[in-house]
Amino acid sequence: MVKNLRMLRESRKLSQEKLAALTGLTARRVFSYEQETTEPDIETLVLLADFFGVTIDFLVGRASEAATSPKSALQLSKFGERVRKFREEKGMERAALAKRVGVTSAYLGLIENGGKIPKLETCLKILNALGMSADVAFMDNLDAAAPKKASMLQCQIAALPPEKQRLVLNLLESMIQAVQE
Repeated sequence: MVKNLRMLRESRKLSQEKLAALTGLTARRVFSYEQETTEPDIETLVLLADFFGVTIDFLVGRASEAATSPKSALQLSKFGERVRKFREEKGMERAALAKRVGVTSAYLGLIENGGKIPKLETCLKILNALGMSADVAFMDNLDAAAPKKASMLQCQIAALPPEKQRLVLNLLESMIQAVQE
């Protein structure tokens, strides 16, 4: 029933295991969907269609064109990772955050694993539910967030053993000198 799943997965250069990890499915389920020995439920079809940015009709072979959604021009690859880390630091379970935001736990998992970039409204709901600053979440995209990122890196360096601190600081010093030339 999921006729275009393999083609979509391979076009993204994803193994069945990687797709499974990014979507919260198992590799065995991905394999069975591709072999058409098992049919996914509607929630899984929505999850896969959203992940690949295609319609369900295309995914199941009822439409010949993918009708993909436009990709964001922003580089938001770290957003999900930061959300996950912040959530874990607060001791919040993924399911609890998903419920507060009004999304499924599987969808939140896609966001946290970098497989999906949510709409702005969903981003705001996530940030508000966590009490998380947009500066922290989007520091790779905001020029004004550079001091926040520098502070975060400073804390990460301070947590390293002394010999690794010296190594990182020497590398940073060399890089700063290189870009100033």
